[in-house]
Amino acid sequence: MAIADFIETRPIFLPEQFFLGRIEGWAVLESLVGGLLKRATIAAHGEFETDTQILLFTETYTFDDGHSDTMHWTIRKGEEGKYTGLENRLEGEAIGEQAGCAFHWKYTRDTPQPGGKSIKLNFDDWFYAIDDRACIVRGSAGRAGIPFATAHITYRKL
Repeated sequence: MAIADFIETRPIFLPEQFFLGRIEGWAVLESLVGGLLKRATIAAHGEFETDTQILLFTETYTFDDGHSDTMHWTIRKGEEGKYTGLENRLEGEAIGEQAGCAFHWKYTRDTPQPGGKSIKLNFDDWFYAIDDRACIVRGSAGRAGIPFATAHITYRKL
């Protein structure tokens, strides 16, 4: 699947518009063989700085085992549907591409786990706009480029 496959699709998903204001969400993480690993609720908020073209997006995942993970994203819109992002636990930067209803986002992050541990994971997320208030994400998480979990996430603007 390539981002160019979505050029003609609607509605258009622009992170700097969708992630403005308050957002809620839900996530389910499954093993590659289909077993449920975790569930989470998501509380998020975004602000766009028009002069710098930067989206400041904070999201907190609260997992069913009681641990939480808060991400403080700084996302910069580039040219021709390209995006880059920074977050304090990233290795390097996140790279994104947008076309039509889709947004593809990839990054490596030292991700907090229960009990105070953390693990470096590679993320490969596809966001799909449903309408102007909802999007669905299908993502994968893995190590050394080998996925071992699939995430299904729904975001809703409040």
